[in-house]
Amino acid sequence: MKKYSNNFFYNKNGALSIEFAFCFLMFTILVFIIYDVYVTIMLQNKLERANYTVASVFRERSTLYKDKLKKPSDVLMAGLCSDKDHCYDSYELFDSKEVEEMSKLASSLLNNREVAFQIEALFILQNPNYPGDLQKANLVTHGKDYFLCSNGSCSNSSIMSYFNSLPDIGEPSNNYQQLAPYVPKLVDSSIAMTGRWIPLYRVSMCIVNEESLYLRWINSNRKDSGGIVPNLCSNVVVLSRCNNTRFCPTYF
Repeated sequence: MKKYSNNFFYNKNGALSIEFAFCFLMFTILVFIIYDVYVTIMLQNKLERANYTVASVFRERSTLYKDKLKKPSDVLMAGLCSDKDHCYDSYELFDSKEVEEMSKLASSLLNNREVAFQIEALFILQNPNYPGDLQKANLVTHGKDYFLCSNGSCSNSSIMSYFNSLPDIGEPSNNYQQLAPYVPKLVDSSIAMTGRWIPLYRVSMCIVNEESLYLRWINSNRKDSGGIVPNLCSNVVVLSRCNNTRFCPTYF
């Protein structure tokens, strides 16, 4: 047994054997892969938690920030102004400043990392003659113009590909509107509506996987994986939670 062990480590000339060198190399690669997978999973979980936290704060901003009342004309949402009598002041609208605030919050939750960030909204304009009928309603989206990222994130092809690949929240075939409930109790008392469709928000963010040993090896600046190992992204869809029936209107 001792003789076999010596032969495994050294050959007859006293040099390390090929078997030992090969096993050592395979063990090193295995440790390398396990570490990379572990730190990637941990970072992805942290990103998911941060994304959900930001989305939760954003949906509650009508309670947290009383000064956030917006007009459609302020946020480039002509789709919510069918005519001068139907142009809604709403806590549920948002502008680039609010998106920037949420982006900073996301960065702080991720230890001040560079974050590529976007918030989109889906508003369902119901037909007054067919309240509660989703087939008769119109879909209005908002937020595509509010995409924020640092220079490093914007130059990252895998991160940009992720945002470009997200399904259009306002496209009926993607069925996002099926996630929006029709709530009878939240009605605008000034109109004869039985209820309203609750708007949806989709919060998306990406970060560079800086802990990846693989990315560090193939690219010293760790900004792009070349599509082999993806950087980390997450998106979450939440309902608006506005507790003011006057400024959380029924859109029609």
